Amino acid sequence: MDLYLKLVLFFIISILYFWSVAGYGKIITNKNSNYFETYFDGTILILILSFVTYLTVGANFIINTIIIFVGLILYYLNNKTFKNIRYKSLFLLFLSLFSILLISKTHEDFNNYHYFSIYEVFHHNLRIGIFNLNSYFIHSSLLIHNQATLVLPYFNLKLVHLPTFLIYFSTLGYFIIVLFEKKIKSNEVFYSILCIFILLIKFNRLSEYGYDYISQFILLIVFHKIYFLNSDNSEVVKSILYFVLTILIKPISLLFLPIMFFILYKKGFLFYRIIPRSRYFLIFSLLIILFSSSFFRTGCIFYPVNKTCFSVENVSWSNKNYLKGYSETVSLWAKGYWVQDDSKYEKIDDKKLFNKNFNWVKFWVEKHFFYKVFEFLLIISGSIILIYIYSKKEKIKFKTNNKERLIIFLLSLSSVIFWFNTVPQFRFGFSSIIILIYLIFSYILNLNIYFNKKKFFHILILGLLVLNIKNIKRIQSEFERNDFYKFKDFPFYNEKEIKYDYSNLKVKKFLHIEIIE
Repeated sequence: MDLYLKLVLFFIISILYFWSVAGYGKIITNKNSNYFETYFDGTILILILSFVTYLTVGANFIINTIIIFVGLILYYLNNKTFKNIRYKSLFLLFLSLFSILLISKTHEDFNNYHYFSIYEVFHHNLRIGIFNLNSYFIHSSLLIHNQATLVLPYFNLKLVHLPTFLIYFSTLGYFIIVLFEKKIKSNEVFYSILCIFILLIKFNRLSEYGYDYISQFILLIVFHKIYFLNSDNSEVVKSILYFVLTILIKPISLLFLPIMFFILYKKGFLFYRIIPRSRYFLIFSLLIILFSSSFFRTGCIFYPVNKTCFSVENVSWSNKNYLKGYSETVSLWAKGYWVQDDSKYEKIDDKKLFNKNFNWVKFWVEKHFFYKVFEFLLIISGSIILIYIYSKKEKIKFKTNNKERLIIFLLSLSSVIFWFNTVPQFRFGFSSIIILIYLIFSYILNLNIYFNKKKFFHILILGLLVLNIKNIKRIQSEFERNDFYKFKDFPFYNEKEIKYDYSNLKVKKFLHIEIIE
């Protein structure tokens, strides 16, 4: 097929898939909600649907095709209309971001972890104890079930990056829509513009997206709802639902939990009374999927907490000691234990001593802070100052609730400390870092600004220029490569062959279910 025809086909299928997922989302999204919430709501419903399919009949081309077509039908039959959305603007935004999707080289974990997991879900019914086949399955994101619905005839697994890209796309769209709300607060304007600009200039390469990044994107929306929209109970409830979704995408999102406690301050300990039955059903369904998936894979109710793991005497596929060691290994990796050989400091071989009294901090600062975190602090601080200087400040006509600002500041600081002391890798906690820096600057500067459409479009165009220049250069370099990742199947990424090795494993069968020990 001609390259240009393939490119056009890829674009059409991508935007149709967005509308298909949004079609499911329209079932539960209020018409007064932000239009891009339909994609997140649809993601939740498709995750539930695809997980049930995985447990029962299994995935296949026919079922996947039906799921996508039903979504499109739901989208066009459901006559809900959303304010502040024009399809011309939607199309232009999609086109402006489309270069992100054109990749040959995926991120480092994709072929060994993400691709392997999606392949497993599509080609097999439920297999219990799957982490014994490959340790990557311990922390497989449940978004793989959504991605597996995109395994289609002719394309096979070539479209599986769409759900991650569309979460990025919908996060940007969400904050753009926020800016055009009539009742938007002045400090909310600044936060929304900041999120848009940071997403465009920093997080603009799909090859860098793991599940950690996209869960963090959604957490930026969660904060927006609980801090700026907390007077609306429906928004608070939606923030809880989205927070649970981020945990299913990546359990490390639990590091954001301290910020969620702001709901208790605003609504009290009886906040659960504001949750309608339909939302309870969705939250309960997601939690059931989270815990059952963890149990089927690892023999733990929730694998990050080792006390929830069953002994091998009670659950044959469980390996409680291995999982405990694996969690410790991940924490040591995040703190820089395995990069000590290249450090200027004296190596600490004893793992307990390395963790004791923050002995690891100097290695982390040397190898990770200045490589990832410090650069980001400069970017976000520079972005805040740029937006502040370029925007027209609003004179505050009312007294700011200092107690509320102090509480959310302390909670966000707690979240960052929680991250720092547990798994201090940038990609696991950048949303909390963004929020904390934003709050710090809000104390120093007057971040209450007027929304000026013309100036906003200047900032948006600048961000889109940075994004597309970087991606065009990347695409060009991928055509010039001479290794496996050379762009040979434009516009689709290169896939690796999947092979299984059962030589050291014990596999039992019960009806159509395999138990791997």
